[in-house]
Amino acid sequence: MALLASCGRGPSRLLTAPIAALTLPADSWHGAFALLDQFLSKHKDRICAGWLGYDLGLDVEAWPRSLQGDFGAPILHVAAYRTVREFAQAPVPIAPCVPAARSLVAHTTQSDYERRVAEVVERICAGDIFQANLTQPFTASWQGDPRQLFWRLCEQSPAPFAAYVEDGQGTAVLSSSPEEFLWRSADVVRTRPIKGTRPRSEDRTADAALLRELLTSEKDQAELLMIVDLLRNDLGKVATTGSVLVGTFPEHDTFAQVHHMHATVSARVPFALSNVDLLRATFPGGSITGCPKLAAMELIEELELVRRGVYTGAIGTFGPGQSLHLNIAIRTLVHRGNQLRGNAGGGVTALSDPRSEWEETLHKMAGLERALQCRVTAPREVRE
Repeated sequence: MALLASCGRGPSRLLTAPIAALTLPADSWHGAFALLDQFLSKHKDRICAGWLGYDLGLDVEAWPRSLQGDFGAPILHVAAYRTVREFAQAPVPIAPCVPAARSLVAHTTQSDYERRVAEVVERICAGDIFQANLTQPFTASWQGDPRQLFWRLCEQSPAPFAAYVEDGQGTAVLSSSPEEFLWRSADVVRTRPIKGTRPRSEDRTADAALLRELLTSEKDQAELLMIVDLLRNDLGKVATTGSVLVGTFPEHDTFAQVHHMHATVSARVPFALSNVDLLRATFPGGSITGCPKLAAMELIEELELVRRGVYTGAIGTFGPGQSLHLNIAIRTLVHRGNQLRGNAGGGVTALSDPRSEWEETLHKMAGLERALQCRVTAPREVRE
């Protein structure tokens, strides 16, 4: 079963009765895109839905690996569905009660995360990269129905590219993503990278001030501009010459817990271009890697704690035909057994402050905290 929910910002789709599925284990990235291409070609007249884990990027351009996986979710799950029901735009109804998580724990201390941010800043100042998206994992202990938890997540943290997907083998992915990775219809393609975040305030004056601060931030605008250039180049690999365009810069949107700044990059591609070849040119998304992309992914491998899994990959639909709609898998929980894995992070530039970057990860976890009815705790600092 898969549900692509707009949380009131457009129609939603419920996909049931899968007729076939492609599911690859966590470390099976080699040749994965070729297998996906075969699967989608076989079911080109249907809508397929699922997730693509971040490490599928290794099937495009390998980088040195040092991190270990610790959660075991499949790196890829895509199913072709017999039944698709579309629902008109409507707000999220009140969710049923779900159990609270017993814990929601960061995998490292605040000081250690700040040290890792400072290392990214150092590498930027040394000229190794321009920016990198550094993230950290959180694990919750929870027992309940993940479908009901997704309902509560949409209620507490509504987002236009929310998604829920089950693989039928014990893994469910629950996403309240505000970010659109790729939309395609025939020969038209669009991506909308997010860069720049401020928390919301219950006080209207303070909330407006936070939004103004975001929109006038030199650091955040520079961060977004670099990623726009990266995505222009990614789309340019497969786009019709001269067709890559950038919309109004910057744009912004406001969600339950945060304000975000974003931009729109569009292009035309040859109609015969497969969706998988489009993914090979763009995956994983530049907003959650950095610039230059390969160098940033190498630094991510060096400085993060564990493999990302589904997080910062993509979730959404393929087909029928040459259509595609995928989110960036942020604000996302992966459910296996009695555990949930969530992650949060942010783009680090030469102007980043390590404490602010730590706080940004917590701002981004706020919606997941509300859904789980549990606050993040971090390991105790070790004092010498």
